[in-house]
Amino acid sequence: MTKRKIGFWGLIAVATLLIALATSAQAAATPYPTKKITIIVPFKPGGGFDLQARIVAMHLEKYLPNRVNIVIENVAGAGGKMGAVQLAKSKPDGYTIGVVGLESVAFMRALGQLQEDPQQWTFLGQLSSDPLLVAVNASAGLKTLADMRAKDFRFGVTSEMLASAAVICKTIGAKFRPVLFDGSGDAVLAGMRGDVDALVLSWPSMMKGVRDSQGKMSYLFVPSQSRLPSLPDVQTLGEMGVRAEPGVYAVVATSRIIVAPAGVDKAVQEILVKTIKKATSDPEFAKKMKQAEFDIATAKPDEVKTRVKAAVDEFTAVKDMVKSYIR
Repeated sequence: MTKRKIGFWGLIAVATLLIALATSAQAAATPYPTKKITIIVPFKPGGGFDLQARIVAMHLEKYLPNRVNIVIENVAGAGGKMGAVQLAKSKPDGYTIGVVGLESVAFMRALGQLQEDPQQWTFLGQLSSDPLLVAVNASAGLKTLADMRAKDFRFGVTSEMLASAAVICKTIGAKFRPVLFDGSGDAVLAGMRGDVDALVLSWPSMMKGVRDSQGKMSYLFVPSQSRLPSLPDVQTLGEMGVRAEPGVYAVVATSRIIVAPAGVDKAVQEILVKTIKKATSDPEFAKKMKQAEFDIATAKPDEVKTRVKAAVDEFTAVKDMVKSYIR
């Protein structure tokens, strides 16, 4: 057998091939992530969404396979629509995720304001789900549901809660003039000043607002099937004589879910889901959430997806009624 000699260029070709194979093997062995991850928050800094995103971000950094920075990008506008659209159109590579409101994206989808179908997104988990709480300005003269029915009152709502506010008022038979705010902080200040007669926010935000108002605001009711453990003296709608369909209670909450664009690779998705589970199970995460007066309410991706569909269906059923309140 004749031995063939490998010439100079042959050696170069072999070396190039070996380097390429080694580089490929190294890349395959390098786990996600390899660069910073961005969390889109569709509201201004300082609100509940922003605070929870920042709390979970520091714990996600702790449990990711590789140490990378996680940055928060606040994309406020149009009641959360701008941030939701940017998230949906982001590259599905796992480097852009978002903390969004389950109820707000369902509402936007039901009314045709969100072309991207949120039910097709990549669901990663849930941070919290807070029942809403209604409070009134002390000088507004709203002490009962009858007072609310008798007055075309100014109802302060954050943009993502407009639909829930409309459902609440429809349920109690009251009309209202919505006053929209981009964040809970601005809404609470308006309530204190008397720029609005009543407010509806998630209960942690509302509780802080009433507490800091120095008597200028007081609780009226919680649109829930049971009283809040943190506010056992505040009545429910049922206790005030209002019978609501179960579906109503499904949409009068603020649920902060973690999602990514549709089409994220299964392996990357699995890493994110596991990391989120570890982060939200961390005692330090629970401590910081408690310090910020948030209750943790986690859920599996499949559970979140099911709830999104239910919320879209519920808002779709009442969309014409909701539109009548949008001026």
